[in-house]
Amino acid sequence: MPPAAHRVAVVALLALLSACATLMDAEGTATAVTPAPSPAILAPYLETLAQMTPGDPLRQQAELDATLAAAEQTRSSADTLRYALALGSAGHADSNPVEAKRLIAELLAGPHTLDRSESVFAGAFLREFDARVALYADLARLREESEQQLKSLDATAERRADALAAENRSLKRALAEAERKLKAVEEMERSLLEQAGDTGADTPPRP
Repeated sequence: MPPAAHRVAVVALLALLSACATLMDAEGTATAVTPAPSPAILAPYLETLAQMTPGDPLRQQAELDATLAAAEQTRSSADTLRYALALGSAGHADSNPVEAKRLIAELLAGPHTLDRSESVFAGAFLREFDARVALYADLARLREESEQQLKSLDATAERRADALAAENRSLKRALAEAERKLKAVEEMERSLLEQAGDTGADTPPRP
């Protein structure tokens, strides 16, 4: 997705997430309870997300390094949030939603200088990173279960192969024994026939 399109998509997402900024009272009148996110305030975060869109690893790495350096230098809430967003973004080699989730959770749980719009924005991405972490955990579990099943199938196939090999060896031994017995019988018959022939040759003809 191009950076401009990605920025528009994020703004649309924020518009949906900020729907909780108004509530309907008992008479159906909309009552504002929180201010809607301000695009101007969120512009730096949207720019970071645009820079982290897939397609250019060098651009992504440069943005990640820049946000990390800023966060380490200023220790400000805004720079920490920008680094967390860059780090947790999907589609780059160093993507780490687990660490990004931790950074945002700690930021929101402690004292910070984010305004309401930034806090709502951070909370939205905290939930997004949490969902990705849960998904990765499910994928890891399914992968492990699949590998265990494959190992079990391999073990079963190996046992069946061993059983078939043992049965084959047994059949070969039985066949060899049968051939030995058949040969012994043939030898016995041949000996009897030879003895009968010799006896017939020694017997004088009857007058």
